[in-house]
Amino acid sequence: MATDVVRASWITVAIARDPALVRTVRLVAAAVARRSSDDEEFVEEVRLAAGEACALLIGAGHTEDEPVTVRLNVDSRLRVEVRSEGPAAPQDGISGDVDGVEPWLLLRGLVDDFSLTQDGPRTIVSMSWPVP
Repeated sequence: MATDVVRASWITVAIARDPALVRTVRLVAAAVARRSSDDEEFVEEVRLAAGEACALLIGAGHTEDEPVTVRLNVDSRLRVEVRSEGPAAPQDGISGDVDGVEPWLLLRGLVDDFSLTQDGPRTIVSMSWPVP
């Protein structure tokens, strides 16, 4: 059974633009999801989506010096924000077809509420799911 989560505080992880570190983001996202719900399908969706969003922004690689920042929060929904310096909109061509699957479409399919926005020079991928 999931433990009671202290709600409304953000957990923040900043990683270097190294694809090997995406695994760390997946582990943290899964741990946060598991603390809010014992539904393993929910945990897996959050883990995959957080990792995919992080990998896509790392792949954009507009600046090697700035980290990719991942923020997670649980209230009535589990929220994940992945932030990166530089543009990373799908039309920029940062992600192409991989084995016939467009990565941004795959990501949108995993997430209940998804947005990709530009905030000045920063790209923000926001995702949220209702907590089961």
